[in-house]
Amino acid sequence: MGNNNIIENLDSKYRGYLDDEGKWLNEGFKNIFIDGEPNRENLKTSVYLMLPQEIREYVDHLLGEKID
Repeated sequence: MGNNNIIENLDSKYRGYLDDEGKWLNEGFKNIFIDGEPNRENLKTSVYLMLPQEIREYVDHLLGEKID
């Protein structure tokens, strides 16, 4: 999956979260990655851990691995 598709997929799937509880993400799920580049190395761990478990699991799925 392309990098932009990951962010678009998250923004689309969790639009309700972004509209309600996730307003703190401002620009959507782009903000959970350094420079908006969605890959495991650029994941902002502190921001990622503030997300609900369901969303974290989906991010892990999209990135292809789990954080231990």
